[in-house]
Amino acid sequence: MTGLENILSQIEGDAKQEADELLSAARKKADELLSEAREEAAGKTQAILQEGERKAQDIRARADSAAMLERRNAMLAFKQQVIRDAIDSTRVSLENAPGAEYFELLLQLAARFAGEGKAEMRLNQRDLDRLPPDFEAALRQAVPHGEITVSKTPCDIENGFLLVYGGIDINCTFRAIFEEAEGELRDAAGKLLFPEA
Repeated sequence: MTGLENILSQIEGDAKQEADELLSAARKKADELLSEAREEAAGKTQAILQEGERKAQDIRARADSAAMLERRNAMLAFKQQVIRDAIDSTRVSLENAPGAEYFELLLQLAARFAGEGKAEMRLNQRDLDRLPPDFEAALRQAVPHGEITVSKTPCDIENGFLLVYGGIDINCTFRAIFEEAEGELRDAAGKLLFPEA
């Protein structure tokens, strides 16, 4: 082998060794990059999974909360309807009470709402037609501090009566009394019907 061949052979060997080293270094770097990429991908995947789980939990919590709120609202609406029905039923039963009981109730209302001085009690036609003969005497006893006479002219009301003091009317119809005491009646009915609430 000539000197030139030796030099070429050496250069070729050095080039091959350098190429092998570069290839090895490149493979090593590629492996490192691949490993880092896998770790980063795994980390991102884990983060995405955790975020997805958190969102799913939030959605479940909101759904549970919404369902609980819906149940609570439905129960509240049911209780309010039951209380309304109980109050309406009580009012209707008073409006349709037998004659003696009905007029006794009117006397109690007059004793409670009548003021001093002269007043006129106005009834509807139905009540005037069935007015007990001793009602005015019983009225004087129930309201000794006032002078109430029963008007013979029918009044356009459902039930109960109006007390008229000059130009001032006191509405003692059952509907007006129930409406005025609505909050109090709701509280009382609620405690009776739902004592655990």
